[in-house]
Amino acid sequence: MSNRKTGHPIGGHGENDGLQALADIWQQTPVAVPVPEVIRARIRQQERRMRVFAVLEWAGSIAVGIGGVYLMMNSGMRDAPWRALLVLVLLTLAMAFSVSNRRGVWDPLEESIRGYLDLARLRLVRKRRMLRFAWLLFVAELGIFAVWQWLSQFGWLEPIFVGDGKSAISWILIFALGMATWSVWYWWRIKSCEQQIAEWQNDSFEVQKNKL
Repeated sequence: MSNRKTGHPIGGHGENDGLQALADIWQQTPVAVPVPEVIRARIRQQERRMRVFAVLEWAGSIAVGIGGVYLMMNSGMRDAPWRALLVLVLLTLAMAFSVSNRRGVWDPLEESIRGYLDLARLRLVRKRRMLRFAWLLFVAELGIFAVWQWLSQFGWLEPIFVGDGKSAISWILIFALGMATWSVWYWWRIKSCEQQIAEWQNDSFEVQKNKL
């Protein structure tokens, strides 16, 4: 069939339409912007810090677990096995949460600015979750101590707080005050990191806009 019969001149609109379609596809393709070194360095620095904290947590938990069980079993108390079991249960809960809370926060899902920023946001979400868990565990421990102290009145367990308990309550209040101070500081760090991520997001948006 000749070009005259088809109505398309040689080298005419058919080729131009194909080139225009390719140009439209190319313009719609997202521009690959390299990850700024400042973002990459900050994420890697956080990763190294997280690994150090994870090692210290495991080392501290093992030391507390072994030391606590040893001291309990050699204390001569009638309820020493129950106290040792309580130490192990609380440590197991804390470490199980620590492992699950760090899952998926080591590397970005994709090698892009968006991937690194999503990873940074996920780490902040996990930090908030860790802060909430720390307070829930602290409240749970206080509840266990209160129940334990109440059961000791029936002779089933030995009391945790001897005497009027003023000294123990004072130490608990001091610990709670220190934990509250740390929580406020930690929350401020999280908000500061959120602002930094927002700045990185705006900067990357400007770079992509300039490259279009």
